[in-house]
Amino acid sequence: MAKTDDNYLKAELDRLIAEDKSVFQFLRNSSLDGVWYWDLQDPENEWMSPEFWRLFGIDPETKEHKTHEWQNLIHPDDLALALENFERHSADPDHPYDQIVRYKHVDGNYVWVRCRGMAIRDENGTPIRMLGAHNDLTELMRTQEKLDGANARLTTVLDTVTAGIIGVSPDKQVLEINIAGRHMLGAISDETPFPWPEEIVFLEPEHLNTVDESADPVNRALAGEVLVGEVCQMSRKSSESDRYVKVSSRPIEDTLSPIKTVLVIDDISDLEQNRQQIERASRLDALGQLTGGIAHDFNNLLATIHYALQLSLTPEVPERPKRYLETALSAVKRGSTLTNRLLAFAKRQPGLAASRALKEVFNEFDELIRPTIEETIELRIQVPETKDLQVYCDLHQLENAMLNLVLNSRDALMRGDTSDREHKIIISARPVDELEVDTMRRSNKQGNYITPGMIEDHASDFARSDNKAYRYVQISVTDNGPGMSDEIKRRAIDPFFTTKRNNSGTGLGLSMVYGFVQQSDGELRIYSEEGHGTTVSLLLPRGTTENTREAPMDRLPLATGGGRRVLVVEDEPALLEMIKEMLVLLEYNVLTARSGREALKLAQDGEEFDLLLTDIVMPGGVGGFDLAKAMRKERPDLAIVYMSGYTGFTRSEMGNVEAPMVQKPCPPKNLTEAFETAFSLVAKSK
Repeated sequence: MAKTDDNYLKAELDRLIAEDKSVFQFLRNSSLDGVWYWDLQDPENEWMSPEFWRLFGIDPETKEHKTHEWQNLIHPDDLALALENFERHSADPDHPYDQIVRYKHVDGNYVWVRCRGMAIRDENGTPIRMLGAHNDLTELMRTQEKLDGANARLTTVLDTVTAGIIGVSPDKQVLEINIAGRHMLGAISDETPFPWPEEIVFLEPEHLNTVDESADPVNRALAGEVLVGEVCQMSRKSSESDRYVKVSSRPIEDTLSPIKTVLVIDDISDLEQNRQQIERASRLDALGQLTGGIAHDFNNLLATIHYALQLSLTPEVPERPKRYLETALSAVKRGSTLTNRLLAFAKRQPGLAASRALKEVFNEFDELIRPTIEETIELRIQVPETKDLQVYCDLHQLENAMLNLVLNSRDALMRGDTSDREHKIIISARPVDELEVDTMRRSNKQGNYITPGMIEDHASDFARSDNKAYRYVQISVTDNGPGMSDEIKRRAIDPFFTTKRNNSGTGLGLSMVYGFVQQSDGELRIYSEEGHGTTVSLLLPRGTTENTREAPMDRLPLATGGGRRVLVVEDEPALLEMIKEMLVLLEYNVLTARSGREALKLAQDGEEFDLLLTDIVMPGGVGGFDLAKAMRKERPDLAIVYMSGYTGFTRSEMGNVEAPMVQKPCPPKNLTEAFETAFSLVAKSK
């Protein structure tokens, strides 16, 4: 094939341009918006075609073809660019003289021009002339400006939307994404395009199992499927905060578009949690109605049997039948007691609330429960030392609730793979002088079940504005068993849900416990760490020696921090924020970290603080005990306080850094007392 330079048509065109001026004039008028020719040996002289000047609304006849005439029209910033490119092109022919510049039109507006040129050089390669051409790009640039403006407005709208909007290519590259989508994917600063993060996994919402690749909503959307509001849980491996999401998608039909599908991901975590709470309440109400109906009818049957047995027990009855009748009567009484508890759970009769010293409750419960616990399990009942610590509730139901919790702990220890440790169950109690954080905010935390009665009590504490508050008693049952997964914690109080094998459990134990707590206007808390154990706490009203519920009491004055700085390490964002707010109100200067590694980094960067308040079980490989050990090694005078919802940790597990431990969530009074104890321990060690 012949080279282009040898083409006879090109040679003919070159000859026509040289011989016939009209041909050159046609090409200049039809393909260019101005031509210029500059004498570099006499730089003040430069010829500009008529089209050059008309482009800017100027009569060519008024111009003298001097260099300063065009330089006075060009935008100062663009003049600097043009002169820089001219210098570089003069020195190096391979460097193009090609830029887009703005010239001022006589109407005051700017005209966008693409300005290209080439240096004409002598035999030594020295530039002696400069030939250039203009192309008018004004309409194109104005269209681009409008398009950029529209894109900017669209981006603003998309970034205002709370849902994540993500455009994905066929090879699973994220091409477009709004701010909400970046937060969901953990790609805050990634430049698009970037691969869909491998750490993002979707879980089916019922049992929280990872969905198969074929069921993954992103893969299905890329396969062309239209998704409409599919609910699932989205998990990011590097984050502890999973979220419930609703995923929708729409494929892009334009074959020229690099985007294969657009995903819309709505964070519905709050709505889903509310739905689950409503659903759970509905199930409990349904269970209550069913239980109440059965218990009511069964109670009538028992009453009939009871009266028949009483009438049969006459003095004339022989001794042997009499023993049988008395045994049957005793069984009927026990059945009657059970139906009364079921009726109380179903709210078909009021609970028999009474006040009693917790010390007496614990002593009697010790006698009841100890025979049912295997010798391989250490049962530790920590009887409250405070004699006047009274609880106000239905004492029979309290006993039944504690029995349920202890037996659950026993079963967890017996079936769990915890052979590497000595099994133990701890029953303890502590006074709670006031609700430590806003009730409604804590109600969204998994494992916290706050009853409407407690919410009303808490609201009345604030409404009175008399610096008084209801006080409570917290009873906790702790085991060092295998702990609960998030799925089990989520469904723990669901009626008929059980983890016991061989259908040995009814699944009503914790539901009954919650029913009792609900009737008592209290709170149920479940805190569990897989591999460490579980703590279940009942928060119940405090009673008096007059057999009544204690009235709101004066809030005790709190010790303030006086500006001392505390580093708080907690992996749960909501709880971390609340602890920070509480400490700020107590006049502490607060520094926060989401993990042990982040806390160590702050210390290595030279951050100063007087006390370390740290969670114990945290992701990232550095737990609270490890963090305290590392901190103390570098700062021997650092005060340390541990915090955990699980209360089964021992002094030996703390290692060589023993420190006060508070149970989450902790009342301000208890927390400040622990701080003062920690500061005192450091002072004594000096």
